[in-house]
Formats: sequence, structure tokens, C-alpha cells
Amino acid sequence: MISITPEDSTPLSERKRPLKTFDSWMNGADGEPVDVAASDVALIVIDMQNGFIREEYSLGIAPTQDPFAMAVPGCVALVESARAAGVPVIYTRATNLYDHADALPRRGRALKKPAPARRMHENSMDVQIIDELAPLDTEYIVDKSRPGAIYGTRLEPLLVGLGTRSVVICGVTTNICVETTAREAHARGYDTYVVADATGEAEPSRYWHALYSIEFLFGTVAMVEDVQRSWGTEVTGVPEFPLQRANVGAAALAAAV
Repeated sequence: MISITPEDSTPLSERKRPLKTFDSWMNGADGEPVDVAASDVALIVIDMQNGFIREEYSLGIAPTQDPFAMAVPGCVALVESARAAGVPVIYTRATNLYDHADALPRRGRALKKPAPARRMHENSMDVQIIDELAPLDTEYIVDKSRPGAIYGTRLEPLLVGLGTRSVVICGVTTNICVETTAREAHARGYDTYVVADATGEAEPSRYWHALYSIEFLFGTVAMVEDVQRSWGTEVTGVPEFPLQRANVGAAALAAAV
């Protein structure tokens, strides 16, 4: 008979750790600078394309494009840092076939709402990466028709081919495509970092709750300056980024939404 010995004989009451709550996280828990992987790493820039960032191509999912456009300076800084450090840069684009045959069907409550306009189809200006982040010929573009950048795309074979073990993720939107990609990467064993001041979301509560969920289990929430320092490039950060976590607290957040 095989005897099974508990790995830890410490009483359960002594092994339990205080639960990190959303409020404690918003008030600075796990807010210290963090080292970001500097080798076998790739930068993934999620959906920084005209349809999300530019007013004239707006998808109409927010009153203005400002909440998404706030990700631009941080993404630019990360791409510049990656190029200087020799880190591969991978851009994703949210797009569908010309007739949207590959789009998700509408379900549930969405069936009672007006059908959204068909945008973001392949070869449209909606899907083009914004000028500030124009990819170099030596960089990669991966198209996707779902929120996550790994499911049903060429991203995972590309990461394997590059020898990637860690991913740094930025772009839009924080709680949809960025968070979904982070969860997918975590599930596949990648050391995953999401850069808070290089993402954007339609409204603050979705932004904060997405980052909290990522930090809770699926990855590490970092800042642009963490990445720049870790990759040995000029540390500028994003001093004008409008959302700052420490000392906000859930009550203040609720009052601001």
C-alpha cells in the first residue's frame, strides 16, 4: 500500500494567506516596480488600428476614442524599447472576411438590439495599424477574428518559432482583447506581462477590473518604465497617463464612474 504524506503538515489555519481584494490592490498592493523578462520574450501589440483609435474610423463603442487613444504613447514607447533591445514585435489586427462569414453570431440579449454595422473587414482602413505604430518590414502582423490573439491564428506557431517563453502585452481593449490574450498565453505556459499604462478601455471600471483579474492569476501587471528598465533602454515611462492605481480605492472608483 502506498502511503501518502501531506506535502505541508502546517495546520490549515496557519497556511491560509490574506486574500488580496480588489480594494487592497487598487490601493497599492503589488504595485512595486517589477522586473520583466528580457530574453526569449516578444512584445504583442493588440489591435492598435484605425477602427479603435481614430475618430473618423470609430466603431462607435464609446462616446469618444480618448479612452482607447490613451494607450498610444505607452505602446509607442514599448515598440521603441523593443526595437532598441532586439525584442520581436508582433502586431495583431481585429478583422473579418469581406462578408463577415467568420464573425461570431449574435446571441442572447444582443438579438433584441440593432445589428451593428459591419466594420473591420479585411483590407479596410479600419484594420490598418495607426501611423504612429507603423510596423517595420521585419516585424509581424497577425490577423484575428476573435478577442484572443492565440485562438485560431498563426500567433502560437510564430511564438514557438521565435523561441518565446515570455510575452509582454499592450494595446486595446484592456478587458476584452488584451485580457483574453493574456489568459490564453497564461494557459499555454507563457510568462505573461500586461503593461497598464499602454492599454485602454471604454470606461475605467472595466479597465481596472481587467488588470486586477490578470494580476490575481493570469500574469503580472507592469508599467512601461518597468519594461524599459528591464530591457536596458531609456526609461521615460508615460508621465501623462490619465489612470493611476495607488490610493484610488474601490469607493473612489465607483464614485468616478
